[in-house]
Amino acid sequence: MRQNKKEDRSYLMGVALVILGGIFLLGNFGLIPEEIHNLAFNWKGIIFVIGILSISTKSNKYPGAIMICLALYFIFGEYLWQEFRINIGLSQILWPGILIGTGIILLNKRKIEFKRQSSGHSFDYLNDANILGGGEVKVRSDQFKGGQVTAIFGGSSYDLSGSRLANGQHTLEVFALFGGFTFVLPTDWEIHLETTAIFGGVTDKRKFTKRTESGTGNTLHIKGFVLFGGGEIKNY
Repeated sequence: MRQNKKEDRSYLMGVALVILGGIFLLGNFGLIPEEIHNLAFNWKGIIFVIGILSISTKSNKYPGAIMICLALYFIFGEYLWQEFRINIGLSQILWPGILIGTGIILLNKRKIEFKRQSSGHSFDYLNDANILGGGEVKVRSDQFKGGQVTAIFGGSSYDLSGSRLANGQHTLEVFALFGGFTFVLPTDWEIHLETTAIFGGVTDKRKFTKRTESGTGNTLHIKGFVLFGGGEIKNY
């Protein structure tokens, strides 16, 4: 399954590159409008393409949706100003957008919490949202299986140093918008960091790690998106 996802991602990247290359070539010969050429090769078009790829290949659709919305806002905002002299300020949609997005995230968090309580594994999954706040969270589990962490204008530190990773492949989805997160992990966990960051970053600051037994296949994949934020992974 994981190999199929990698192949799908590579296929979509190939399609995107072919389309961009075709636009580039046709633009050089003046066969397409200059507006299309300029749109494809500026930061707004790049963010839009990254958003499409993110939605198509990742289980967490929020990062891709946010990138597409941001790109469309700036694209249509520029068009309305140039054609009709209508100025849509960022402040007019920023706070309503944040409120709507926050509500959607909280509704999704409640559904996940209900599933966790019904299944009886409330400590095996980490599901936390920090909006305009944060704190320190200690997680203790003998069968940790991943989860989802969201930070919007806030963030928290998660101490999993006393937990054990369950058998198999597990995913911890992260999303940070003007926020951040810190994970304190055991030294013997195998971690694969697979995040996308724009105007931010996620750093692995673990001082030392213990080599796990070969063939166990127990891995925690940390995936997600960071925009104007950051994250850290460390141990003691």
